Amino acid sequence: EFGGKIDPENIDDYLSVGGYSALKNVISNMQPREVVEAIKTSGLRGKGGGGFPTGIKWEKTANAKGERRYIVVNGDEGNPASYMDRSVMEGCTHQVIEGLIIGAYAIQANEAIVYTRTDYTIATRRLKMAIEQAKERNLLGDNILGREFNLDIVIHQGIEAFIGGESTALLSSIEGNRPFPKAQPPHSVEKGLWGCPTNLNNAETYATVAAIMRPERGPEWYKSMGTKNAPGCKTWAVSGNIKYNGLLEYGMDKSFNNIIEDVGGIVKKKTLKVLHVGGVTGGFLPPEKADTKTDYESLIDAGVIMGQASFAAYDESACVIDLTKFSIGFNEAETCGKCTPCRIGLTLIKNKLDQISEGTAKLEDIDKLYKLAEEINITSLCGLGETAVKAVLTGIKYFRKEYERHIDHQVCDAAKCTGLYKYVVKEDDCVACGACIKPCPTGAITGGTRKVPAHIDMDLCINCNACYQACNFLAIA
Repeated sequence: EFGGKIDPENIDDYLSVGGYSALKNVISNMQPREVVEAIKTSGLRGKGGGGFPTGIKWEKTANAKGERRYIVVNGDEGNPASYMDRSVMEGCTHQVIEGLIIGAYAIQANEAIVYTRTDYTIATRRLKMAIEQAKERNLLGDNILGREFNLDIVIHQGIEAFIGGESTALLSSIEGNRPFPKAQPPHSVEKGLWGCPTNLNNAETYATVAAIMRPERGPEWYKSMGTKNAPGCKTWAVSGNIKYNGLLEYGMDKSFNNIIEDVGGIVKKKTLKVLHVGGVTGGFLPPEKADTKTDYESLIDAGVIMGQASFAAYDESACVIDLTKFSIGFNEAETCGKCTPCRIGLTLIKNKLDQISEGTAKLEDIDKLYKLAEEINITSLCGLGETAVKAVLTGIKYFRKEYERHIDHQVCDAAKCTGLYKYVVKEDDCVACGACIKPCPTGAITGGTRKVPAHIDMDLCINCNACYQACNFLAIA
């Protein structure tokens, strides 16, 4: 909550605004079980997208049998549209560490691990600095604040892979193995790292714990925001054809319309066409669903998920098929390849989307595509395959007419699907300079010199767009 207001590399700055008061309050005045109950009372839900109640997860870990317990920060974000955890680890570094120590005390963990990516260099450097500074002030290490509570924090940098953020794959990576997901149960709260009970939350969740447990606040303060089923706030990465893009934190009772209007609305007074919610593993909502609240259940009821909490608002210049191709292509490249539905199914979906965008698909392919996506959603081993097809499922559900227009009329109204382009030379504007002839790889252009306007043979044209880019007189449409 103090990101940008204090120097994240200076523990004294954090202490000056009440930093570590929550930790001191917890260790001095509360038993571990009381901390767990306080988090349960607050209604805090994991901010990594799944929304599982944090207090219940802590309780399950604390009650699990085992001599050792681990607590882990999931600071890995592979979604190209999300950067909440990176930002909170960079800007609120000590707040993440404080929340992590409180969590470790609550479940009586022996060791804490912060899992980041190798490209999160600033976050990693600041986390290491914060750990050393906390040790110097007896806020970390042996006998924290004079109590019989010991804790060490280790930084683990994972590979830059989207699958690395999946909980079981993340734990496998920490153990030194390839980040392959595993079937559940057993869940990590029972058997996680090296078979020991392990609690896993993202960085934003731990930072929120530190805010809740401040002595002047508490569970009721957090419950005063958001909704009954989803108290508190959530940080969203907002982008698209809107006036202001970036990270914005809102109560979970807010709708997408509330957020869009608050940041200046759609630019150039155009019309909202589609909301892309949840990033590459998310789905699409039409304008009439823009009043959907941003809590977990409301999103699921609408057919999308919070995912890594990003949403983009697009005007009519966006094409749903084009956006879907990007999401499916990304997920196809990032799949670990362990299970057949995800490994083969995403490739089949990508090929079918290519056919739609190139004008070679049939109307019946829409229902086949939807059925294939449903099967992948149900049968995939982990959450990547389960959610990777959300773009297809929601795209067909809410924007079926756009799919039909691509197939039946061979038209992309947003002019994003280059396979449906038909290039025409406007003879009145052509100056016969010949600039379009040389870059054409198939010799589809004739004329264009000696005062003869250019002509494009569409039977030879491969829609590479080279002539359009080469023409400086806007004579090619």
